[in-house]
Amino acid sequence: MKPVRILGFMSLIYLFLLVIAYFFPKNGISVTDSVQLKFPGLKNIIFPKTITYTDISKIIRGSDTGVVEINQYPDQIDTNLSAEMRAKLHRLQFPGNNRSVIFQFLEALFQLKNEPELIRIMHYGDSQIEGDRMSGTIRYNLQSLFGGSGTGLLPVLDVTPTLSVNKSCSPNWSRYTIFGRHDTTKTGKQFGPMLSFCRFSTSVIDSSDNDSMMTSAWVKLTPSSRAYSRTGDFDHLSIYLGKNKKPLIIEVYNKENLMVVDTLPPFYELKKYTCYFRERPSEITVKFRSGTSPVVYGLSLDNSSGIAVDNIPMRGSSGVDFNRTDLKLLSKFYQSEKVRLLILQFGVNVAPNIVEDYGFYEEWLYKNLISLKKSNPQMSIIVIGISDMARKSEEGGGYESLPNIEKIRDAQRNAAFRAECGFWDTYEAMGGKNSMPSWVFANPPLASTDFTHFNPEGARIIAQMFINALLAEYEDYIKSRKTIVIPKSDSLKTRNGKN
Repeated sequence: MKPVRILGFMSLIYLFLLVIAYFFPKNGISVTDSVQLKFPGLKNIIFPKTITYTDISKIIRGSDTGVVEINQYPDQIDTNLSAEMRAKLHRLQFPGNNRSVIFQFLEALFQLKNEPELIRIMHYGDSQIEGDRMSGTIRYNLQSLFGGSGTGLLPVLDVTPTLSVNKSCSPNWSRYTIFGRHDTTKTGKQFGPMLSFCRFSTSVIDSSDNDSMMTSAWVKLTPSSRAYSRTGDFDHLSIYLGKNKKPLIIEVYNKENLMVVDTLPPFYELKKYTCYFRERPSEITVKFRSGTSPVVYGLSLDNSSGIAVDNIPMRGSSGVDFNRTDLKLLSKFYQSEKVRLLILQFGVNVAPNIVEDYGFYEEWLYKNLISLKKSNPQMSIIVIGISDMARKSEEGGGYESLPNIEKIRDAQRNAAFRAECGFWDTYEAMGGKNSMPSWVFANPPLASTDFTHFNPEGARIIAQMFINALLAEYEDYIKSRKTIVIPKSDSLKTRNGKN
């Protein structure tokens, strides 16, 4: 084909596209309730919008300071944070700059050196933390500094496999949650500390048991090559159970070798079963046998002292489901398991609902935070704010931040401050507006192409930035500890005067 004809053909195509762009509805054409056709406008084709992405090179270089070290003196800590690094920190934020809202947690960290015990940090979040993303880095840093090891809480069934341990189970397990796609056939509220539980089907008879009415199920845990080194170092297994109307037989194996067998009589409330190991098993299989399935809230592999960090992803949740569950059960768990810090990291499920005002979300989150504080007055709470999320610009030019991210972030911060909680601004820490595309297009990539979720390496960087901010607070606390009055644990007065 001659060049002139090629040019003419291309010109006709371009003219045809211009005509479509001129007449195509600005708001698109709805095909179904969930499918909509859109076409760039004439102005956007001729004069596409210019979008500038955030430069994150300094953020990435400045995020990783390595694991901190304890000084030989019990009242001092060397965080390896230079004056320059401290100046670059994205500090935790507090209502009225009142840092005392997390002093109880900081004091619990300090006391671990003098009175070794096991305390828990529970990291709740949406799909942004699935697979132990962020939690794993938080766990490794704090356990390296203050002691402890193990995986923390694990559900029997995962939506996404965790990086901390390889897990498999018999096919007769089912998972029930109070968040996301809630099973409406489950009318109770006792979903436990992970706001979910598992049960096994009793329709399959265990032919190996003398009692023909016995059924069984199993869970197997093996080390993961992708986990941090301290994850595989534990000295006991704990199983958290709900009610069971019939006796329950629990068998714990190291590979094929039976280590422990116990029979538990019927129980009707939260029950913890613990198995201590003389030598750490290389492969753990837990077998349950009963005439009915118990409610299994989760399993945990921990050490007897130090810090346990639990990764609790709640896909589809916006962080406002706690008031829908049994708060007395949560309170019992938080207090008996010495939970000293809750981290709440939500927001990606709020962003698709683009509205002008997120006061409703602020109020819902605030009420949930107040309930959580009342459930364990010895527990501090830090809210990690929403990260940047981007979509392709309708005006051309590339990807840009969703228009509501800052409004959601502000609602989260307002709720945290009203409830006397700490707040960490992920959005600003990662670079602010139009920063997510920079994380996606980084070399190597630090976020997935959905322009919403960090990948494991990006999550590690964000988690390290958060840890640096938390350790800076600990360092400041230690320096002034002798002059600090720790707030009374029963004080729940909020900034707006509500209780």
